[in-house]
Amino acid sequence: MEMRLLQKGISVAALIGTLAASSVAQNLFIGFEPPAYSPGTLPGQVSWYLPVPASSTPWSVYLYASNPLGIGANPGGATQMIAAVKDTSGFFPRAQKDFAWNQRTAWLVSYDVYVSFDATFGDNYDNIGSFSLQPSDTNQYFIDLFQWVTPTTAEQVGNPNDGWRMTWVVSDSGGSSTWLVSFSAPNPFHGLQINKWYRRFVAFDFQGTDHLNRTVPIVVKVGVRDLATGQTWATPVGPTEGFPYWYLVFAGGRPLPTAFRFFVGGGVGANQGNMLAVDNIAFTAFSPGDVNMDGCVDDADLLEVLFAFGNTGTFMAPDVTGDGTVDDADLLAVLFAFGSGC
Repeated sequence: MEMRLLQKGISVAALIGTLAASSVAQNLFIGFEPPAYSPGTLPGQVSWYLPVPASSTPWSVYLYASNPLGIGANPGGATQMIAAVKDTSGFFPRAQKDFAWNQRTAWLVSYDVYVSFDATFGDNYDNIGSFSLQPSDTNQYFIDLFQWVTPTTAEQVGNPNDGWRMTWVVSDSGGSSTWLVSFSAPNPFHGLQINKWYRRFVAFDFQGTDHLNRTVPIVVKVGVRDLATGQTWATPVGPTEGFPYWYLVFAGGRPLPTAFRFFVGGGVGANQGNMLAVDNIAFTAFSPGDVNMDGCVDDADLLEVLFAFGNTGTFMAPDVTGDGTVDDADLLAVLFAFGSGC
């Protein structure tokens, strides 16, 4: 689906409307560093726990140096990270932590992520893994999903060297059905490399405004950064008349989430070996003028727009409005939000 054509022309007024977030809400930053975290099983450390224990295996804290999974150095990392592999146990690695999402309405979630595959366990199989709001069986949620680029239709087995892609599980305007949404290739969210660190971004608003001018929970922005080069791609998203998706699942009648989860997926039998590593988790207020998505609208964001002024294209982070051109509208969006989250 070519969603990019359906996301253009989001107004500055609509973007500024997402700034109604409380400045006193508690942000979350997790770097998995000592003394709070120690190498070993993650559950039991700093209130992380193992959900669905009957079918889950734990994530673990690893040192970057000489880790047994062969995970490479993170340009933004310190000494430790968390990781998990889908092994032959038949269970799935899950890591969950409670969080008060009701502290504000508009959130920006970001985290460093490394996708790999251990061929000694078998064939790679969708889905690779995910980040999600929880509990998904009783509360509103969406899923930041990781999928292989080349799964087959029969077994969903692909070639991990073809890379992975960012997709999302959201809902339609009815709010109860689930839909897998993605951008048509080629795009910067498709064909991301294995064995490489990226930073993934997703912003959502529990009181967003859709194309019907209703106040509803929706995803409002997605992005990714290559941590080796610093290059960032991002775009505003949200329901449109032609593409009425990006709603949170069960947005209509269920309570706000109370936790978040990281998950590693895969198949059964010989279809094992998917691997995820995560570091530098950040939950901050979302402001549309936060071009570099660090949780603070400041001089750095203003400079990004000024340096890109006049550029045209798609998925440009300084193109705050998503209309394909970095212009006065983007500059105004940053200026109106200046100081937010700082």
